[in-house]
Amino acid sequence: MEIREVIFYIIFIISGLVAGSFLEIVIYRVPRKLSIIKPASFCPSCKRKIAFYDNIPLVSFIILKGRCRYCKNKIQLTTLLIEILTGLLFLANYIFFGLTIWTVTGIIFCSVLVVISFIDIDFRIIPNVIVLPFTLMGLALNFFSELSSWWMPLVFSLGAFLFMLIIHLIYPRGMGMGDVKLSLMVGAFLVRNVITALFLGFLAGSIYGLSFIVIKKGKLKQAVPFGPFISLGSIISLFWGDNILKWYISFLR
Repeated sequence: MEIREVIFYIIFIISGLVAGSFLEIVIYRVPRKLSIIKPASFCPSCKRKIAFYDNIPLVSFIILKGRCRYCKNKIQLTTLLIEILTGLLFLANYIFFGLTIWTVTGIIFCSVLVVISFIDIDFRIIPNVIVLPFTLMGLALNFFSELSSWWMPLVFSLGAFLFMLIIHLIYPRGMGMGDVKLSLMVGAFLVRNVITALFLGFLAGSIYGLSFIVIKKGKLKQAVPFGPFISLGSIISLFWGDNILKWYISFLR
């Protein structure tokens, strides 16, 4: 591997770790209807402001041994998970798309999916303030990159929305409106690969549900947030969606 590539790998990983630190703020504050700008970062337990030297992604967590400097309460492991996951997704976008506009689009898309997934896990909601503006962004990015077929993102976005809406109307307890609106955003970014994303999302959700029933030896009585499964399917489709579709079509022939 060339030195230039190593440098870019490091740049994208560090950028992802820093972005992940910001995403933590968004994940914590948006569902609580707090500003993501003010106040500065603070400990959720003691509310003390976090100094800049205690807010270095990954490094501060290790130095502080996973505890707040002031109240000594444990810092949630999700903090570390979000930073590492975002760093890896930044790197993956560079590896797959290089230094192109698709890398920027992929990074934005993956970052939003990380935020939505963790909010859905904790609060069982997918905020409109996140999913709707980024739906418009996804449509705009695909519109300007594919002027000859500008209508395609809109068709697949609305198609995914209607498909999920029908499922919601048939089985509202299993499919929330937040998931329906998320499919709208996924279609705006992935266009035809939204088909693969939703299929993989349903597959992952089904595997999780069946595994839970087998392990617990009973029925899955509690509601399971579906947003993270759609997000997982969407990230896989972002990188391998075209190959999966080609494989599936060739398999049918």
